[in-house]
Amino acid sequence: MSAGRNGPPPVETRIVVHDDASAGSERIAAEDHWTGGGMAAVARNDATDDLVQPAWTAGGSIARTVGRLYASGADGNSGACTATVVGVRTVITAAHCVRTSVKGAPASAATWDNGLYFVPGYQSGTGPHGGFTVRRVRMAENWQKDGLDVAMLEMNPGRDGRNISEVTGAQPISFLAEPGGSAHFFGYPYTDRVLHCSGDTTWASGKTLLRVPCLMGMGSSGGPYISGDAAAEGTVVAVNISGDGDASYGTALGAFAQLIYQQSEST
Repeated sequence: MSAGRNGPPPVETRIVVHDDASAGSERIAAEDHWTGGGMAAVARNDATDDLVQPAWTAGGSIARTVGRLYASGADGNSGACTATVVGVRTVITAAHCVRTSVKGAPASAATWDNGLYFVPGYQSGTGPHGGFTVRRVRMAENWQKDGLDVAMLEMNPGRDGRNISEVTGAQPISFLAEPGGSAHFFGYPYTDRVLHCSGDTTWASGKTLLRVPCLMGMGSSGGPYISGDAAAEGTVVAVNISGDGDASYGTALGAFAQLIYQQSEST
């Protein structure tokens, strides 16, 4: 694995680690909630036609590694983002997909979402590869700062005891993100299948965000920006965090993302 683009993370970047479903009873409760009606409740708001971008139909590893991440907020409301398998037991998404900001309070005061549940290859209400709960979340304490809106999810094994990558495979990941080439962007912007768009990337907000000139919208947060041949094994270089009227923006993966990735994979 190559070194991070920007060297060691700055000293003020404190890692926070949060246990989600670390106990067996918590794992069962999360899975039962989402498979017992939670996923269907979210799906009632999904678009099934008139999609903002074309659906991805080329298969390949994307059809297994990219999926939908469900979460319940502290207020009881449910929502979904996009995430990608990038390691033996690690899934990457945006930090704001697993924490909810408190108005007027610092990032460290955000509430943790709970009962996280990832469904790789989600389509039309089901997951052909099953679903996986999250054991532990790693992210920056000041995650709202540009360049730090990224989280690594250490996944529990499935009910059959296999790690998630044994079921889905894993996308390669790079911590040397650079603009200039074309990137493929995948996401579930409250749709019943994964969508795709692509374009040449440029820097935004200094050298912390990658800009890609295509739009998806809410629900695509955490979705991967992938360089190389997306139908084969393209490499994850950023995760989507926002968009405006012209483009989408993703946290470029550098030294901090590499550090929390290594921690997730080493446990």
